[in-house]
Amino acid sequence: MFLNRTQLIRLMRIPKKYGQSQITRCPFCAKQAVTKNIQEIPVCIEHKNEKLNELKCACGSWLEMKQGKFGIFFNCIKCGNINFNRVIEMNDIAISAKKKSVPREITVNASELDFL
Repeated sequence: MFLNRTQLIRLMRIPKKYGQSQITRCPFCAKQAVTKNIQEIPVCIEHKNEKLNELKCACGSWLEMKQGKFGIFFNCIKCGNINFNRVIEMNDIAISAKKKSVPREITVNASELDFL
């Protein structure tokens, strides 16, 4: 009996780990958010006094911020409701959480090749 990927995923039971189910990130620096700012947006302590400026949708219209049962979301007149994380991505607000590695040049002598 061969199973495709979706059937296999349904059969697998992956237990949730404590504290990893939902981690909210600061939209300014991508650190873990522990408090809320004036606009009720989850942010880190360093950006507690920061405010998000007016944000635009991909279609070009302005977004209206709303608070719902599951957190913050935005409403576009043309597109409808949009997820908070997607709006942050579209407006390039957050610095990526992954640190960009800078390539560096290493000069090696012939006598040092044995140590690499």
